[in-house]
Amino acid sequence: MTGTLIQPAIIKDVLSGILLCILIISVMYVMPLIGIFAWMFLPLPVLFYRLKTGRNGSGIIMVASLAVLIVFTNNVAFNTLYFGSLLMTGFFLGEFIEKHLSIEKIMLYTSFAVLGTCIVVLLIYSLTQAQGIEQLISNYVSRYQVLSTQLFSESAQLYPEIKVDQQMLEKASSLFVVIFPGIFINSYLTMVWLNILLIKKLLLKKGILIKSIENLNQWKAPDYLVFGVIALSVLIFLPVDVLKLLSVNCLIILMFVYFFQGIAVVSFFFQKKNAPFALKFFLYILIAIQPLFMFLVIGFGLFDTWINFRKLDTAT
Repeated sequence: MTGTLIQPAIIKDVLSGILLCILIISVMYVMPLIGIFAWMFLPLPVLFYRLKTGRNGSGIIMVASLAVLIVFTNNVAFNTLYFGSLLMTGFFLGEFIEKHLSIEKIMLYTSFAVLGTCIVVLLIYSLTQAQGIEQLISNYVSRYQVLSTQLFSESAQLYPEIKVDQQMLEKASSLFVVIFPGIFINSYLTMVWLNILLIKKLLLKKGILIKSIENLNQWKAPDYLVFGVIALSVLIFLPVDVLKLLSVNCLIILMFVYFFQGIAVVSFFFQKKNAPFALKFFLYILIAIQPLFMFLVIGFGLFDTWINFRKLDTAT
């Protein structure tokens, strides 16, 4: 009797998850402007139903959504890998949240699990295409560099009153490609963090409390990361191009880690002072769109290592 009641419920959940994933993917294809933000929510249906229905249900959602995407786009390449990595993010997040790991381990293990899976898929794909994985990636990077150059050029044409030197555009495009790995990793970590926050809210509404993702406004980066910031800041000035490239991107990632810590500091004081929603919303938007405030938040996160603004170790 129980089995007959559970089975239709699981089928309904799986179908709902597939429809939600296809809807988000469709928005990303049909409305690119909204799609810039929609991609951040693609892991959420898989994550939610992974925690609700288990591995099998969420696995079906993931595979079925990808299958629909491949059928309709007739494309089995980087786009499929891109969407697949987002769907896998939701799956692995659910795996590690369910294990009640710390927030650092949840994010780190999810990132490495998705990266590892993508590398394996790329290797298999490169073998079927008789191309090396290095060639596939270099072709993709070359296309991206051309697109970024076109984007800068089109922006200059849209605003002819702003006289921009073509050489400057090429330099800006090259710089953007150089720092792209750091920016990409930071955007991915932001997406993971956002989905953790959203699933936390959804679970709270259902009366489910997961200790490992509670009290995120008390999160603090490991103290030893400060030495990484100092070391990377020195390595940037060494006359070795490969070392500079790695150092710049690693420093961008570390600064973003301290941005998370700074946001935790800001959130902590909002909660402590019981700040109204309108004020919090306004300030968060300001932080998101104004670089000066963003750097200020990074500063809060970095100096929190020494100053301990929230007095976390004296809270007991």
